[in-house]
Amino acid sequence: MEQKNAKNPTLVDVAKKAGVSLSTAARVLRNSDYAVDAKLQQKVTIAAKEVGYIPNLVARRLRGGKQGVVGLVIGDMLDAHYGMIAESVTKRAETAHSTFAIVCNMQRDPLLEIKYLRKLLEYRVDGIILAGGGFDQWTYHQELVETIDELKRSGTIVVSLMPRGIEVPVFAADSEAIGISKAKFIVDKGHRKIGILLGPARNDMTKQRMQAMTSYLSGHVVDYAIANIDSTPEAGARGAAEMLVRNPDFSALICGSDAIAFGAISYLRGEGIDVPGQISVMGLGNTRLATLSTPRLTTVEMNFNRAGEAALDFIMSDNASSAGFAGEVIGHSIVVGETFASH
Repeated sequence: MEQKNAKNPTLVDVAKKAGVSLSTAARVLRNSDYAVDAKLQQKVTIAAKEVGYIPNLVARRLRGGKQGVVGLVIGDMLDAHYGMIAESVTKRAETAHSTFAIVCNMQRDPLLEIKYLRKLLEYRVDGIILAGGGFDQWTYHQELVETIDELKRSGTIVVSLMPRGIEVPVFAADSEAIGISKAKFIVDKGHRKIGILLGPARNDMTKQRMQAMTSYLSGHVVDYAIANIDSTPEAGARGAAEMLVRNPDFSALICGSDAIAFGAISYLRGEGIDVPGQISVMGLGNTRLATLSTPRLTTVEMNFNRAGEAALDFIMSDNASSAGFAGEVIGHSIVVGETFASH
């Protein structure tokens, strides 16, 4: 005899099992503010477990409530600074908001980012934090804008941890201010010929930092050579090798990420070049790689964890749906390690 598939247990089943009204069962299982007798709460909770009832969060969202679920789209799971963001957001979601985050790794692929955004739209998450992108944010920019607009129309709060040319609140450090801070540090240390290894060229934050930094350096008679590379240790090693060929007498290497700097230092030391005795190196991000570097990397604290937490707090706040909020500028500072010396 063919067995029919059992239907998913409903609130009606729970109420019947517990011997309570449907409204009482709903108040208990939906965490309503309406007071319910403790004994009735216990009966409903036990009955729900016995019948195997699981709340339909999507249905709750469609009724105008919150699911308690947010999406986090990160750029590259293997990149240390994205790991910092993911850790801070997921921890904050659990400890401060009794919610959880679905973490999507876009693997530096702008089309995959858009695909994940559409998937998160289907799940009707309460909000989405864009922590990836910047690898090629213009080729598919119109598709991204259309997807963000669709998300916002559905009631999903969207925020970003970097400027993306889209109308959403941004929680990020000031890129121009960072560029100037790095340039002042270089000038104060007496360097007059440097190499600059930046991340992907089609990234507004990278452009803003570079323009501010190079403008300041030019005003202080500092020569520089620039190369745009991938933001990985492997690319950093190759970039350092190429910079030595192009400018063998440079005294400092300024890197667009800690990952680039980590690879550059490994290459330089492998070639018998003293860091910082012969060439000083500076990173960006103050990620775990900065502390793993030997010697300890001089870098810029970007406060990625603070940015992720602030973005999540905004999504979960009561005024998140109000228009016109631009976001928050996250502070930065120079972290002086042992890889940068006076020249």
